[in-house]
Amino acid sequence: MLILVPTELESSPFKDLGLSVEIVGMGPVESALSAYEIFKSRSPRVAFLAGLAGAYPERELACGDLVLATEEIFGDLAVCYPERVVPFSQELPVCNRVSPRSPYLEKVICLLEEGGISLEAGSLVTVCCASRDPDRSLLFGRRYEALAENMEGFGVGLAAQRTGVYLIEIRAISNLLEKPEDPWEVDKALGALKEAFECLKKSWK
Repeated sequence: MLILVPTELESSPFKDLGLSVEIVGMGPVESALSAYEIFKSRSPRVAFLAGLAGAYPERELACGDLVLATEEIFGDLAVCYPERVVPFSQELPVCNRVSPRSPYLEKVICLLEEGGISLEAGSLVTVCCASRDPDRSLLFGRRYEALAENMEGFGVGLAAQRTGVYLIEIRAISNLLEKPEDPWEVDKALGALKEAFECLKKSWK
């Protein structure tokens, strides 16, 4: 199993699992470039992207919950106003969504469910800056009907699409975006990621 993570911190759950881990960097640009180089040099059939995420309001997610991306949306690629986000003209060749749907995605859901690990599957949003404004979080969550946001999913997803790699993105909720002043529960989130990949390692072939 090849696992990509944004930071050294997010690699910590995998250190004693005997899995191949690559750090791709934080943000949509660095992670995309790093992932593309890794995919071209290693040519994996399937790769995982794992890390932390912030849960959008109204999604009834808690810190430590797991989310799996069925779509990654580049939320900042648009014209932004205080109260809304307006897409570019449809005449422009703009790609702001990638879909990781594949039989491998369904396989992961089944393996985790069989292992007693629950997760929510749905759209995630990639942003350039983590949201600290609850109104912005509410806007993105509602507009894209998304579960949570991160800073690498779209970039890594696009690199996977360009290189023919099946990508599976699993994130653990570390913070609730409706409560930006609350401390992030990083240890709880990383523990949930470790449990999920311990389960996958037992059955993944």
